[in-house]
Amino acid sequence: MIRITTIFLCLLLAAAAAGRYRAEVSVKETRSELKRLELSKVEELRSIQILRADVAYLENPQRLSEIANSKTDLRPSERGQILTAREFAVLMNGVEFDEKSDPDFTPSDVITNAIAMAQISDAR
Repeated sequence: MIRITTIFLCLLLAAAAAGRYRAEVSVKETRSELKRLELSKVEELRSIQILRADVAYLENPQRLSEIANSKTDLRPSERGQILTAREFAVLMNGVEFDEKSDPDFTPSDVITNAIAMAQISDAR
């Protein structure tokens, strides 16, 4: 009886030792994976910083202005270059623009121009 108990306890001790060994190996693998992920995170954060610096440089208004000035001869629009909705409608199809046709009319250049465009597209 003592022999069976001793054998059983030895097997139990061997199983416990094997279980502990597997747990230690698993912990080491997890720690190495965690370390690798931390290094990857640091590298990604560094590359994000570099990309943000690149974007800040590329979107710099002064730099963009210099490029625009060197590549094009664009300048701000002058008052005489912009048409009103009435002038645009007359030029496009010779019909006078009627502000009274819309009861919700708000005197705004953007809205007026959009109404003129809508009337022109409806006429076609």
